[in-house]
Amino acid sequence: MQPTKLADKVTLVKLTLRRASLTKRDAYLSDKIQRQEGDSSLTVLTKLFKSKGNPVAEIMSKYGEVYAYHKANTQPYIDAGPRILRNDLYFDYTQEMKHRIAQVDKMLDVYAPLYDQLVLDDVMYRNSGNAAGRANASEYPTADQFKQSMGIELRFQPMPDERHFLFDLSEEDLAAFHAAEAETLQAMNSDILSRMLKPLSALTQRLSEYQGTKGERFHNSIVENVIEGCDLALKLAVNPTQEFKDEIAYLKSEAKGCLDSVEVIKGSAIVRASAKQKLEAVAARMAAFN
Repeated sequence: MQPTKLADKVTLVKLTLRRASLTKRDAYLSDKIQRQEGDSSLTVLTKLFKSKGNPVAEIMSKYGEVYAYHKANTQPYIDAGPRILRNDLYFDYTQEMKHRIAQVDKMLDVYAPLYDQLVLDDVMYRNSGNAAGRANASEYPTADQFKQSMGIELRFQPMPDERHFLFDLSEEDLAAFHAAEAETLQAMNSDILSRMLKPLSALTQRLSEYQGTKGERFHNSIVENVIEGCDLALKLAVNPTQEFKDEIAYLKSEAKGCLDSVEVIKGSAIVRASAKQKLEAVAARMAAFN
């Protein structure tokens, strides 16, 4: 029997990221701009560990990648709260998230003993003129402060359902619950469409602007983003209609056609106009699903 309720199809997952604050007030630059502007209220904030290849910067970047994967493979539910994960994607999602979290934990274990030296390296890098401003080691979090402020946690919980209540809801409360569920489905649907329509809009705009003049660029990635959006939409959609799946397949086919004939598109205004017209027609039909 196929599940018919949203709570039977999806799970809520909350990702909590704790990251060290690596932004500081730069006394040197703050004093400089205050004197220049004659305003003692002005403050300049700078980021620590800016040198290229700095392990601390790489750790922070890896944290960002964990969040990016989480957001790409789930859908919105509550602002700054849990997100929605399709039940049949649970295994792949958790395996990939555990892998990414393990990478971060390994980097922390490797570089935590070297943290004090990394601070000195960054101070030297900044104070030698490779970055704006000045720094002092005392302005950095200590090694213990840095490690204790870093953490990643995943928590799963069931999607709320009226069957979870151990008492009878009033008709008014039950209607409000159903309205909230309908709003959730609408938000999920809007998210799915946005993943396709946003890159599609960027592509049609580029097709309109591109003139094929010398030195002008038309990056393949702008088409690849549309294809990726289609794949993500099909992956995340909960029980999409056949009509919707057919429309996604058509858009993906048209985008692949653009990618395969990108040199022709670059060289012909007529071909660009034709591609733009087809893609805009798809966008209009897809917008109707919202």
